[in-house]
Amino acid sequence: MSYFASERVNKGRQPELDWLKAFCIVCMIFLHIYEDCAIEQTSPIYHFLDYACIFTGAACFMICMGVGMRYSRKQSPADYVYRGIEILTVGQLLNLLRNALPNLIAWWIKGEQFFIANSLLVVQADILSFAGIAFLLIALLKKLKVPDVGILAIGFVMNVLALTLSRLIGNTSSFPVDVLIGYFVVNDAYSFFPLTSYFVFVAFGYFIGGMYPRIADKKGLANRVLLICLPVCAAYYVLRMSVPFPLMPEFGGRLQYITIPGPDAVAQCLSALAILALFYKLTELMGGKAPALVNQISGNINQYYCVSYMFTFPMMTILIATCGHLMPGGLLPFVYGLFTLVACYFIIEWNSKHLHFGIAGLRGAKRKAVFCLIWALTIAVVLYAMPRIETFATPGNNYLLP
Repeated sequence: MSYFASERVNKGRQPELDWLKAFCIVCMIFLHIYEDCAIEQTSPIYHFLDYACIFTGAACFMICMGVGMRYSRKQSPADYVYRGIEILTVGQLLNLLRNALPNLIAWWIKGEQFFIANSLLVVQADILSFAGIAFLLIALLKKLKVPDVGILAIGFVMNVLALTLSRLIGNTSSFPVDVLIGYFVVNDAYSFFPLTSYFVFVAFGYFIGGMYPRIADKKGLANRVLLICLPVCAAYYVLRMSVPFPLMPEFGGRLQYITIPGPDAVAQCLSALAILALFYKLTELMGGKAPALVNQISGNINQYYCVSYMFTFPMMTILIATCGHLMPGGLLPFVYGLFTLVACYFIIEWNSKHLHFGIAGLRGAKRKAVFCLIWALTIAVVLYAMPRIETFATPGNNYLLP
């Protein structure tokens, strides 16, 4: 029996995708609290979150984004360019609010190098900047009429070459140049989501997104996916975590998370398929629909990401400026994570019903003016901060954390 129809039969919201996106963003919010606001990362809660994000995390977000591209009403190259620029600018506004503003205020009050150096995190290869650039690349490939399988092949080639390109061109003698290179190739600057490493997941999502609307037998396909993917992924990850792989970075380390090279990328894609199938099974048990809260989180995933960071980085800055250290223990960060999640829910709901604030909804001259202002402020922060920095804050020196 064929699992696919010749035409679109699987339209509208896909509950298993909503489940996956909601699960990923909730884990990510808690993980960010532990990584950015806690002194120690030794609690069982942190280790659970860390491994959950290794198996899902940013890669699953990007797979879901790729699938979502195929469900969008607007799918022309121009539409993708428009969306890419929008995401890049939203990400830049977030960097101004979470990184530049609190650190510059603390710098003017305290005069300590930590704060001025971290204000330069206003430019960094974060997940929103990556997502924006990925939209632009998909737009280019569509304009060139590259087929879906060709886009997927390009994604895997980029991923396989990512480590080699990192060693060849990753670092220069100029830190500002390194920051720009970091958007595309892994290096020692703020390069957490370089295009060469992570585009494969957008390409994979885009590829399966082309087939998703034609799935006629979700139940049968979910069973087949679980039968194949679960044992393959389990065997691979057991080996990967226990045996050193030649030419591969240590599993669970920073370099492995940033590059997810070759076999790890394949395993991540298969793992995402298996998790989607499991969430489909869960949805079946719940009557075929995801709960309203899951839909709310999934439908506002970018807002959750941005709003949650307004409780994370500024809190880190406040703690260091006032206490000289971050949150102790494992329970306090968890409680603060719960508070952040609940606060995000009410802020997003209140904004949706009453305030309607959001730069993505701007149109015409107002949109252009706001977007230009965001980028002008970014340039101004860079020009102000650069001459005053004695040592640049990087992942290698733990961002100069005391």
